[in-house]
Amino acid sequence: MNLEFISEHLVNSLKVMKNRHVYIIAEVGPNHNGSLERALEMIDKIAATGVDCVKFQMTDPYMLYSDDSFKANYQKQNDKAKGAREMSLSYQLKREDHIALYNRCKERGVDYECTAFDMESLLFLDQHFDMKHYKIASGEIFSMDMIDYMSEQHKHIILSTGMATYDEIELAVNLLNRNFKKDITILHCISNYPAKYEEVNLLNMLEIKKRFGYEVGFSDHTIGNECAIAAVAMGASIIEKHVTLDKSLPGPDHKASIDIAELASLVSSIRHIEQAIGVPEREFSEAQREISRVARKSIISKHSIKKGDVITKDDICFKRPGTGFLPIETDKVIGKTALCDIEADRVIKAEFIG
Repeated sequence: MNLEFISEHLVNSLKVMKNRHVYIIAEVGPNHNGSLERALEMIDKIAATGVDCVKFQMTDPYMLYSDDSFKANYQKQNDKAKGAREMSLSYQLKREDHIALYNRCKERGVDYECTAFDMESLLFLDQHFDMKHYKIASGEIFSMDMIDYMSEQHKHIILSTGMATYDEIELAVNLLNRNFKKDITILHCISNYPAKYEEVNLLNMLEIKKRFGYEVGFSDHTIGNECAIAAVAMGASIIEKHVTLDKSLPGPDHKASIDIAELASLVSSIRHIEQAIGVPEREFSEAQREISRVARKSIISKHSIKKGDVITKDDICFKRPGTGFLPIETDKVIGKTALCDIEADRVIKAEFIG
């Protein structure tokens, strides 16, 4: 582990964190299992946790999958459908259903977001909804029809980078920027469901920020919340996490998702970290200053000192509270003349000596 790298880039990432609001995306994906009612229920419960955004997915499986398509191993384990297209078909909402989802999100005070996996879906989303972002899934970073379209639009882009090398990330960013420089947040992502802790490599997130100069975030596919919390502490501006109502439901993503209670805990932890990160400067609250007055020591009279006496080293000691001269300030006391009688075991104040 390169501690110099961590120190340099972690500090640079955190310098701009004061008062930052980490944007938390709850990824529903296909976890509604094709049920509009369940999707609406998920919005209600997710919004109550304090997230910023509830995200869905949209595609026409016949435009996404060819006849040669096949499922990933984790999909084979979590879903018994015959093939990739059949699996996708079984968990689709109608495009028109997303109008209800958009409206429910608006009612609940969260952003509606949706990742398109084909050009027609992207156009539908752009025509019907005023979404703040384009979210590009890891597998879509070279889908040139959609990339061409997004490169011409003035909208923030969230780019997931699972499976992508640094060179491939650079290529995707250049393609998006070829008309004009885009506002992009690049998400570090491990495209395993679930991802193992030993392959998360959160330092990659800092390296992405260093190489490309964009804000970074983390799309977290691990079990639990630890990695997302760590990413926020390292400077992530966006956290994306898959969410389900029930991890035991059939479907490809439920087992790699967190439930509503875990999401609420994650949101609470992130908001606390935002407050705790602070600034590089040493700042002290009034409560801390009060503790300083209690816990530090001052120069104290060891015995009674008469007016006119010249104070010597034998006349003083160091005791609490810290309301007078510090023990490191003996030069301000020793050799000075008492301007009044000073009782034993009392703080020697500036007005007592001269």
